[in-house]
Amino acid sequence: MTEPAGCLSLAEQYLKVMLANVDAFRTWTDTDDEAAASLKIHLEGLPKPAADADCHTRAELEAYRPYAVIYTGEDNGLTKWHDATGALFEFIESGRLMLRLEQDCPDGVGDQPSSDANLQFKNTVGSIIDGLCALAGTAGYLAFQRITVSDGPYWSHPDSVPAQGLCQGCELLVEWGAAQ
Repeated sequence: MTEPAGCLSLAEQYLKVMLANVDAFRTWTDTDDEAAASLKIHLEGLPKPAADADCHTRAELEAYRPYAVIYTGEDNGLTKWHDATGALFEFIESGRLMLRLEQDCPDGVGDQPSSDANLQFKNTVGSIIDGLCALAGTAGYLAFQRITVSDGPYWSHPDSVPAQGLCQGCELLVEWGAAQ
Protein backbone atom coordinates (compact mmCIF):
# COMPACT_ATOMS: atom_id res chain seq x y z
CA MET A 1 0.00 0.00 0.00
CA THR A 2 1.25 3.47 -0.85
CA GLU A 3 2.24 5.64 2.10
CA PRO A 4 1.20 9.31 2.34
CA ALA A 5 3.84 11.71 0.99
CA GLY A 6 3.68 15.31 -0.11
CA CYS A 7 1.59 18.20 1.10
CA LEU A 8 -1.84 16.96 -0.05
CA SER A 9 -1.86 13.45 1.39
CA LEU A 10 0.20 14.30 4.48
CA ALA A 11 -2.29 16.99 5.54
CA GLU A 12 -5.11 14.42 5.36
CA GLN A 13 -3.02 11.85 7.25
CA TYR A 14 -2.14 14.33 10.03
CA LEU A 15 -5.83 15.14 10.49
CA LYS A 16 -6.68 11.42 10.54
CA VAL A 17 -4.11 10.66 13.25
CA MET A 18 -5.26 13.71 15.18
CA LEU A 19 -8.94 12.71 15.01
CA ALA A 20 -8.11 9.15 16.09
CA ASN A 21 -6.58 10.61 19.26
CA VAL A 22 -9.56 12.76 20.24
CA ASP A 23 -11.30 11.18 23.24
CA ALA A 24 -14.74 12.38 22.11
CA PHE A 25 -14.25 10.70 18.71
CA ARG A 26 -13.22 7.44 20.39
CA THR A 27 -16.26 7.58 22.66
CA TRP A 28 -18.55 8.30 19.69
CA THR A 29 -17.11 5.39 17.67
CA ASP A 30 -16.87 3.08 20.71
CA THR A 31 -13.15 2.50 20.16
CA ASP A 32 -10.40 2.20 22.75
CA ASP A 33 -7.23 3.32 21.01
CA GLU A 34 -5.77 5.11 17.98
CA ALA A 35 -5.57 1.95 15.86
CA ALA A 36 -9.23 1.04 16.40
CA ALA A 37 -10.40 4.64 15.95
CA SER A 38 -8.39 4.92 12.71
CA LEU A 39 -10.49 2.14 11.21
CA LYS A 40 -13.53 4.42 11.55
CA ILE A 41 -11.81 7.22 9.59
CA HIS A 42 -11.69 7.03 5.80
CA LEU A 43 -9.70 9.17 3.40
CA GLU A 44 -11.50 10.50 0.31
CA GLY A 45 -14.59 8.32 0.84
CA LEU A 46 -15.86 5.01 2.13
CA PRO A 47 -14.29 1.81 0.80
CA LYS A 48 -15.74 0.49 -2.46
CA PRO A 49 -19.13 -1.21 -2.18
CA ALA A 50 -19.15 -5.00 -1.97
CA ALA A 51 -19.82 -7.22 -4.96
CA ASP A 52 -18.81 -4.61 -7.56
CA ALA A 53 -21.99 -2.63 -6.92
CA ASP A 54 -22.25 1.04 -7.88
CA CYS A 55 -23.39 2.10 -4.43
CA HIS A 56 -23.32 0.83 -0.87
CA THR A 57 -26.25 -1.12 0.51
CA ARG A 58 -28.11 0.09 3.55
CA ALA A 59 -26.54 -2.73 5.59
CA GLU A 60 -23.04 -1.68 4.49
CA LEU A 61 -23.65 1.96 5.40
CA GLU A 62 -25.12 1.05 8.76
CA ALA A 63 -22.11 -1.21 9.44
CA TYR A 64 -19.69 1.68 8.78
CA ARG A 65 -21.55 4.16 10.99
CA PRO A 66 -20.47 6.05 12.96
CA TYR A 67 -17.60 7.13 10.74
CA ALA A 68 -15.56 10.06 9.51
CA VAL A 69 -14.40 10.85 5.99
CA ILE A 70 -11.51 13.27 5.40
CA TYR A 71 -10.92 14.73 1.96
CA THR A 72 -9.29 17.76 0.38
CA GLY A 73 -11.68 20.62 -0.22
CA GLU A 74 -12.78 21.10 -3.82
CA ASP A 75 -12.32 24.86 -3.52
CA ASN A 76 -8.87 26.12 -2.51
CA GLY A 77 -7.80 22.65 -1.36
CA LEU A 78 -4.13 23.64 -1.48
CA THR A 79 -2.23 26.87 -1.96
CA LYS A 80 1.54 27.23 -2.13
CA TRP A 81 3.14 30.62 -2.49
CA HIS A 82 6.62 32.02 -2.55
CA ASP A 83 7.81 34.18 0.28
CA ALA A 84 11.20 35.81 -0.13
CA THR A 85 12.30 37.60 3.00
CA GLY A 86 15.93 38.69 3.13
CA ALA A 87 18.16 35.75 2.25
CA LEU A 88 15.37 33.19 2.76
CA PHE A 89 13.57 31.64 -0.18
CA GLU A 90 10.74 29.29 0.67
CA PHE A 91 7.31 28.19 -0.36
CA ILE A 92 4.57 28.45 2.22
CA GLU A 93 1.52 26.23 2.02
CA SER A 94 -2.01 26.17 3.30
CA GLY A 95 -5.14 24.27 2.49
CA ARG A 96 -8.68 23.26 3.25
CA LEU A 97 -9.76 19.81 4.36
CA MET A 98 -13.30 18.57 4.75
CA LEU A 99 -14.27 16.29 7.61
CA ARG A 100 -17.64 14.54 7.34
CA LEU A 101 -19.08 12.86 10.44
CA GLU A 102 -22.02 10.49 10.05
CA GLN A 103 -23.98 8.27 12.41
CA ASP A 104 -27.17 6.24 12.50
CA CYS A 105 -29.95 8.08 14.27
CA PRO A 106 -30.37 6.84 17.80
CA ASP A 107 -33.56 4.88 18.44
CA GLY A 108 -36.32 6.38 20.53
CA VAL A 109 -35.21 10.02 20.61
CA GLY A 110 -37.18 11.43 17.68
CA ASP A 111 -36.22 12.82 14.32
CA GLN A 112 -37.53 16.39 14.57
CA PRO A 113 -35.25 19.46 14.67
CA SER A 114 -36.15 20.01 18.33
CA SER A 115 -35.58 16.36 19.27
CA ASP A 116 -33.07 15.14 21.80
CA ALA A 117 -31.24 13.36 18.94
CA ASN A 118 -30.27 16.74 17.47
CA LEU A 119 -28.93 17.98 20.77
CA GLN A 120 -27.03 14.73 21.38
CA PHE A 121 -25.41 14.90 17.94
CA LYS A 122 -24.56 18.60 18.31
CA ASN A 123 -22.96 17.81 21.68
CA THR A 124 -20.91 15.04 20.06
CA VAL A 125 -19.78 17.20 17.15
CA GLY A 126 -18.93 20.08 19.49
CA SER A 127 -16.88 17.79 21.73
CA ILE A 128 -14.98 16.43 18.71
CA ILE A 129 -14.28 19.99 17.54
CA ASP A 130 -13.05 20.93 21.03
CA GLY A 131 -10.78 17.86 21.07
CA LEU A 132 -9.30 18.72 17.67
CA CYS A 133 -8.66 22.30 18.79
CA ALA A 134 -6.89 21.06 21.91
CA LEU A 135 -4.45 19.07 19.74
CA ALA A 136 -3.96 21.65 16.96
CA GLY A 137 -0.31 22.47 16.46
CA THR A 138 0.93 19.59 18.62
CA ALA A 139 3.80 17.65 17.02
CA GLY A 140 2.54 14.97 14.63
CA TYR A 141 -0.88 16.55 14.21
CA LEU A 142 -2.30 19.02 11.72
CA ALA A 143 -1.62 22.67 12.54
CA PHE A 144 -4.90 24.34 11.63
CA GLN A 145 -6.11 27.89 12.20
CA ARG A 146 -9.84 27.53 11.74
CA ILE A 147 -12.55 24.89 11.91
CA THR A 148 -16.05 25.66 10.66
CA VAL A 149 -19.31 23.73 10.62
CA SER A 150 -19.95 24.16 6.90
CA ASP A 151 -23.01 21.93 6.51
CA GLY A 152 -25.33 20.55 9.15
CA PRO A 153 -25.91 18.98 11.41
CA TYR A 154 -28.42 17.39 9.07
CA TRP A 155 -30.66 14.34 8.76
CA SER A 156 -30.77 12.01 5.79
CA HIS A 157 -33.35 12.97 3.19
CA PRO A 158 -36.62 11.01 3.68
CA ASP A 159 -36.41 9.67 0.12
CA SER A 160 -33.02 8.08 0.83
CA VAL A 161 -33.99 6.36 4.10
CA PRO A 162 -35.16 3.07 2.51
CA ALA A 163 -31.82 2.62 0.69
CA GLN A 164 -29.43 4.24 3.19
CA GLY A 165 -31.13 4.22 6.57
CA LEU A 166 -31.93 7.16 8.83
CA CYS A 167 -28.73 8.99 9.70
CA GLN A 168 -27.34 12.28 10.91
CA GLY A 169 -24.30 14.03 9.52
CA CYS A 170 -22.18 17.11 9.70
CA GLU A 171 -19.49 18.60 7.44
CA LEU A 172 -16.57 20.47 8.98
CA LEU A 173 -14.14 22.68 7.09
CA VAL A 174 -10.60 22.57 8.52
CA GLU A 175 -8.30 25.34 7.28
CA TRP A 176 -4.62 24.58 7.85
CA GLY A 177 -1.21 26.12 7.23
CA ALA A 178 0.02 29.67 7.16
CA ALA A 179 -2.31 32.55 6.47
CA GLN A 180 -1.49 34.40 3.25
